[in-house]
This record gives sequence, C-alpha cells and structure tokens, in this order.
Amino acid sequence: MARQDEILKTFLDHDLISKKYKISQSDLPNTLREALASPQPIIRTVAMIIDGTDSKPPITDNSLRNMVLQYLNEAAL
Repeated sequence: MARQDEILKTFLDHDLISKKYKISQSDLPNTLREALASPQPIIRTVAMIIDGTDSKPPITDNSLRNMVLQYLNEAAL
C-alpha cells in the first residue's frame, strides 16, 4: 500500500467519519485515486488535501485552501 493510501485510511478509519457522515466501512475507498473520485464530499475533500500536501512540487497552503473551498462550494449545489 502506498504512503498516501495509508494516510487516507488513517483519516477515514476515524469514528467521526462513520458516525457523523453515516458512511459504512464497506463504502470507504482503498486508494487515494478511488477517494478522489468518490461521490462523498468528505472523502473527496480529505483525499484532495492528502494529494495536495504530498504532491511534487508541493502546492501552497493558500492554493490548496482555494481548491478545497471551490470544490466544497460546487458540491453543495
């Protein structure tokens, strides 16, 4: 398993995800690529943050914030 996939699993295995967002363990993606294509905004947002912070060259915090906010605004529609 790749490093990014392990980081993703660590975040998604938190009880908050299953309780607050009502996402079952079987619905959780196994890879970062799967998470980036997820229809669940919380999963996709976490994946975007992991992908952005671990990219080469690293994306700036401001750019990452803008990217996440833009996605969340579109997902809310």
